[in-house]
Amino acid sequence: MRRRTSIGITAAVLVGVALTGCTQGSAGAGNSPTSTTGSAGGTSSPTASATATPRPTSTITAVPGVDDDAGRLPDSCSGLITAGKWDTAFADAPLNDPAVVGDPVQTPKDDLTPVLQPDGKRLYCVWRDPRADTTFLSIRVAVVDSTKAYPHLQSALSGYDCSLDGYGYRCQKVSQNAQYPVTDGDTYYTRGDVGIHIEQSNVTTSGLLDDVVSHTF
Repeated sequence: MRRRTSIGITAAVLVGVALTGCTQGSAGAGNSPTSTTGSAGGTSSPTASATATPRPTSTITAVPGVDDDAGRLPDSCSGLITAGKWDTAFADAPLNDPAVVGDPVQTPKDDLTPVLQPDGKRLYCVWRDPRADTTFLSIRVAVVDSTKAYPHLQSALSGYDCSLDGYGYRCQKVSQNAQYPVTDGDTYYTRGDVGIHIEQSNVTTSGLLDDVVSHTF
C-alpha cells in the first residue's frame, strides 16, 4: 500500500502546533460564517443544505462560561467548513469513502461518546484516500450534555493543552506519529451543548477549528 503524502513532513510541520487553532476573537458571535452552497471537496461530497436543523430543546442546567449561547449543527459535511478554503489541505480527498468509514458510516467511539445526548443530532465527516496509510482528517460534531461535557473532558484528556477561550473549552494534543515521520493532531472543543472532535494526521490546518465553530454557532 503506498503512502499518500500531500503535506510535507519536514520539521516545519512540527512548528505548526496550532493545527486546528481557535482564537477567542474569531469564535465569537461577531464573526459571520461564510456561505457554503457548494461541495466540501471531491465528487463524493454530499450536497450542502441551505438550512441547518435546530438541536433538540435542552432541559439541562446551563454551565456558566460554557453555555453562553446556542448553536446549530449543519445538515451535511459540506455545511461544516467554508467551501474551497481547505481544498489544498484535505478537502480534495474523498469524503466518507465507504472503504474508510463503512457503509453505513460507522462512527468510532471517542471522548465525546460518554456525554452524547441520546436523541441529539450527530455529524461525522472523514476526508481520506483509502489508499493512504496515514494522511487523513476527520471532524465529528454532536449534541452533548453540557452539564457533563466540560468536566468530563477536564478529567478524561491527559497530555492535552486545554483552555477556556471565553466561549467554550478547547483541548489539543500534537504528537509524532508512532509509525510514520508525520505529525498527528487531536482536538476537542465543547461549547453549550455542542461537542466537536477533530483528528488529523500529516495534515496542517491552522484555523480549522475557527471555521467549524463559525459554521456551528
